[in-house]
Amino acid sequence: MEKHEVQTIIDHAIQGNYFPFNRFFEETFQTLHPKLERLTTTEEDIKDMYLVSMQKFWERFVLQQEAIPDNSVGYIYRMCKNAFLLKKREAWASVILSEDPMMDQAVQWEDTLGNEEEKRDAHAEFLQFKALEIALETLSPKCKALMEEALDTETKLKDVVDTFGYTNYQALVQAKYNCKKRLVKKVAEVLQALTTKKMVK
Repeated sequence: MEKHEVQTIIDHAIQGNYFPFNRFFEETFQTLHPKLERLTTTEEDIKDMYLVSMQKFWERFVLQQEAIPDNSVGYIYRMCKNAFLLKKREAWASVILSEDPMMDQAVQWEDTLGNEEEKRDAHAEFLQFKALEIALETLSPKCKALMEEALDTETKLKDVVDTFGYTNYQALVQAKYNCKKRLVKKVAEVLQALTTKKMVK
């Protein structure tokens, strides 16, 4: 669907006419369903990740009236994948997304584990996930989206050349390499900071 068509749908929704958006909701779900099935074959999970993503889409572009992306369907798909990746880290979701102090939440979770080795492994895993999450937020929007695609083992880069607006596969590979260098460097910096914070405490 063209950008101006989605903008018209958004404009109608802002004015209180929700019918075009409801149709957009249903049609986009049917369009993305085959791709979402590659993430999970559970229909309940597919619907859950889609609903979460569309709720965020509604909040950003209807309620907050932000500028819409050039490819709204592709944008929604990436949000669905983000929702799926978060769900795969379900054991840590309440910690990573919590607004409470990070270390206190981590300690509470670790206290439910058994021996000291399990606690050390769990805390190390938590720090790695937290460092990755923080580091991703420091990247440019395009770089962040590209890295999230790369982190998803179900996605092949060749399938997303057009999605990211690159003229050829080689350009995409080079962009991924540059983004990964920045991400790895930032993850190391954040991990060091988090580890130091833990040691100080």
